[in-house]
Amino acid sequence: MCMENRVVILIILIFCSLSWSDANGQSLTDYLAECERKYGSDSDLVNGEKYFYPFSHSDGNPFFYPEAQQTNIRIKEKNFEGETIRYDIYSQLLVLDYKDVYGGITSLVLRNQWVESFSFNSLIFKSIIGPEGDFNFFQVITSSTVSCYYRWSKKYQLNLNSGEQSYYFTDPQREAFLFMNNHFYPFRNNKTFLRAFDEKQHKAIKQFMRQAKINVKKIPDMQMRHLIEFCNSLPDEAS
Repeated sequence: MCMENRVVILIILIFCSLSWSDANGQSLTDYLAECERKYGSDSDLVNGEKYFYPFSHSDGNPFFYPEAQQTNIRIKEKNFEGETIRYDIYSQLLVLDYKDVYGGITSLVLRNQWVESFSFNSLIFKSIIGPEGDFNFFQVITSSTVSCYYRWSKKYQLNLNSGEQSYYFTDPQREAFLFMNNHFYPFRNNKTFLRAFDEKQHKAIKQFMRQAKINVKKIPDMQMRHLIEFCNSLPDEAS
């Protein structure tokens, strides 16, 4: 990044502000400005670039929710509440929106490696080393001896039904994982869900799923939590 752009971003960060501040009276943008002053524009908290939206002529959008969300976020053991965040699940980016000194909205990309967790609308996301060995954001359904995580994404595809070349984003797509004994077990349906468990546990889990009429492909988050809680309640000698 050129020196002029570094100075512009630094000035914006220093003078912009958000309405909420944490227990130390510091907002996330104040914190980022402090890091800019200390470390320069290569701060590990910010990628050093503004976020520009490149999909204005495409159908749909790359975000988990179309609108920005008031988000609680944890960065390097510091908690920030009420920050305006957009979660780009196509590029796996967190975008911070804030008002600059002129009253306009400016967007910065947060550095994923330092974001520990964030939450909005009762959904909790955590940065976890995924099954491929890389850090990813996963939605935490439950975290225990048997944990359940969802990883969300979108695809950007050519619209073959249009008379002219155009692109669109798919609906959010979910990958579901069980995590136990330091290993990820992907599952798509009831059959692959059961494969993660010892055969001695299958009968009890099948019975619970049958009584609760559970289909893990369509299961709501709360019902999935109940299922995982049941799996965690199985006695150790059954595993």
